[in-house]
Amino acid sequence: WMALFHRNLIQIRSDDDGNSTMDALVAFTRVGLDPHLYSAKDCANTCGEPLHAMIQKSTLALVRSATSQMNKQFDGSHVEQWLKQAANRVVDACSDLGAGDEDAADSDDADGHLPLAMTVKRMCSCELNNGFSLEIALMKLNFATQALQKCLGEISDWEGNVRERTNFLCKDWDKDNANGNPAKQALQNAMHALVTAEVGFLWIDEESESFVGNHPHFLAAVSIAGECALVGACIYWCTQSCNETEEPIYTTEEKDAVHECMSNIEDLCDGIKKECRAVIAYPHLRRTKEYLTRLSKSLGGTKGKSSLDKRQKRREQGSLDSYFRPSMSDPFTETQDS
Repeated sequence: WMALFHRNLIQIRSDDDGNSTMDALVAFTRVGLDPHLYSAKDCANTCGEPLHAMIQKSTLALVRSATSQMNKQFDGSHVEQWLKQAANRVVDACSDLGAGDEDAADSDDADGHLPLAMTVKRMCSCELNNGFSLEIALMKLNFATQALQKCLGEISDWEGNVRERTNFLCKDWDKDNANGNPAKQALQNAMHALVTAEVGFLWIDEESESFVGNHPHFLAAVSIAGECALVGACIYWCTQSCNETEEPIYTTEEKDAVHECMSNIEDLCDGIKKECRAVIAYPHLRRTKEYLTRLSKSLGGTKGKSSLDKRQKRREQGSLDSYFRPSMSDPFTETQDS
């Protein structure tokens, strides 16, 4: 299957409009939810790779082949529309699946939130970890944002909240150079994912009392919001690292907006983590707290220092008086050189 997809030998008919490819994507995704695929006994004799990894790679090859063929047959807007429709189909197929077996870890997940969260986490994870493709990242972005909206269905005017927050963070951006610039379009996609995660985490933090009462829903919501943040950070940093010119592709104002959003998500993670009490008695709360800790460290390690902070805390010129100050002076006193 992967060899056929890599060579585009399974072709998309122009009159099909990608519907059969969506059906195949849904089938690969639903198969990946089978718990037997993650059993060591059932993963033997698979050419050295576990079955779930092979299914993930087949899914990647399918998405890559579909987008490549559509780019040749249609324009870029058609590909974006297909990615959104495919993500919507997958979200519907992986929602409301019910609780697991009696002895399974998700036996208390009556509303079926955890299968959706698991699908989001595993969707295209191989590609984002080992390499970068914008089409694959957009597939993950669309799936994660729609899944988060599905999981947090109680938010009214979801798109309005995301748009308002985005406009506030990006008010200083230069909109004139955004059209037709791939790097700027990637930045807008990254910002959309980060703001979606921030809005989701803010809602979870404000409604933490009700979320903590439903442990599976709490874990699923945090996990999906975290995946939104991670895919946004991945698009942002990979686009910057792929820059082959010496000129920076992001302005100071754009970097400030991204770093501020990452910092807000990091603070929200620390606040939500405090609501995870009695983690020894409740495994879902323990998993939620561990995930928030890893996410906070990941964002804190990748966001860097905001250029806005660098401008505000610029080192001032020292003097001979400060250089020859007494050695026994108070080390915690803030001086001109500190």
